[in-house]
Amino acid sequence: MDQSVVISEAPDVIPFWQRLPLFFRYPLHWEPLLYMGVLAAGTLLGFVLPVPTPFDHLLVHFGVWLAFIRYAYKTLDQTAQGLLTPAQHQANEDPERVNLPYKQFAIFVAIGIALGVAQAAGGLAFGVVLVFSVLALPASVMILSITRSFWSGLNPFGALGLMRLVGLPYLGLCAFIFLLSTSQQVLQVGLVTRLPGWLLFPALNFVAMYFTLIMFNMMGYVVYQYHHLLGVSVSSVSDARPAVDGADALGRLIGAGRIDAALDMAYEAQRVAPDDVAANGRYHKLLALAGRDERLLSHGRRYLNLLLQKGLGDEALVLYRELCERDATFTPEQPAQLLRLAEAARRRREFSAALAFIKGFDKRFPRHPEIPAVYLFAARVLCENLRQDASARQILSVLLARYPEHAVSGEARQLVAVLDKLAAPVPTS
Repeated sequence: MDQSVVISEAPDVIPFWQRLPLFFRYPLHWEPLLYMGVLAAGTLLGFVLPVPTPFDHLLVHFGVWLAFIRYAYKTLDQTAQGLLTPAQHQANEDPERVNLPYKQFAIFVAIGIALGVAQAAGGLAFGVVLVFSVLALPASVMILSITRSFWSGLNPFGALGLMRLVGLPYLGLCAFIFLLSTSQQVLQVGLVTRLPGWLLFPALNFVAMYFTLIMFNMMGYVVYQYHHLLGVSVSSVSDARPAVDGADALGRLIGAGRIDAALDMAYEAQRVAPDDVAANGRYHKLLALAGRDERLLSHGRRYLNLLLQKGLGDEALVLYRELCERDATFTPEQPAQLLRLAEAARRRREFSAALAFIKGFDKRFPRHPEIPAVYLFAARVLCENLRQDASARQILSVLLARYPEHAVSGEARQLVAVLDKLAAPVPTS
């Protein structure tokens, strides 16, 4: 076997239904967008081809769609190997893939013949064959891409086997493809009455190519998602596999009851990215879920510091209270963080709680450089929010007496002047 490919027995692949926006964005990469644009514009050659109408347009459209379906099968094939963007696609042209559009056309002809026979047999037979043909068509396309075999793509038992392997998600794939087809038709009908005749062919073909490429990209991803069941080799290129969202991976581990494995993954994620709030939040929630209180409190101090550094005061306040519920003696890593928490409480108009955070700060940390700022903050809360001007003046007097040259002393003097004006008696006329 080629060393560049591996078969995964336990793939960690995001389900296709969680990647729907990426399928819609796939045709908008520069390579497929340019390819579709050139082919769609190429349909204008039907107006100048020296061939009697309607054969001029038929010939041009046949050539355009032959080229496009080959590209669509290339997209399916590369995506099935885990190469999820055009930039990752490998230049390994398979001569067998060149003939896939012809084989696909032959399968459509065979389906048409089967429908004709069923219709002659009666309405019930026709309905059964029609429903099965519609449901089996995505499976047929995927099998044709995997095997390159016309007979495998035509084999109804092969299609049933693929459906059984994929399970209920296969019906979801069919539903999405149906919605895409309907959306394509609605958009094309809307364009018919709004565009001049010469622009109609390029526009209608571009829309059809856009939705068709989404379908082929989605089918290729389904093959990739279930490659371990379908026996398909995937690329081992380091960036070929999708970046699995941490929350999604953790959710699967938790759902499987593998809490310790989830904890290890979450720990590693926050260790590698210590400034990532989301990673630290996931690790904190997992520690709480697992009841690891000692580790929770230890990590909680670092997490609290991170939230305050990021300016997430509300989140920090919630975290602090949660940690205090688990340990009434909990204290932040740095005393200055008490002032930051007090400021967050004040923004939430929790004035009593704000003062509680800094109560006795000067006695607990007698040499701390934040004491003047704490005094000023307390005075502001008392006079501006609680209307306790006398208490505020008392704190300001202590501040100015002990720290007359401190940076906050100027603000303290301004606040004292305001209090003096408010306390001055109103002159009588």
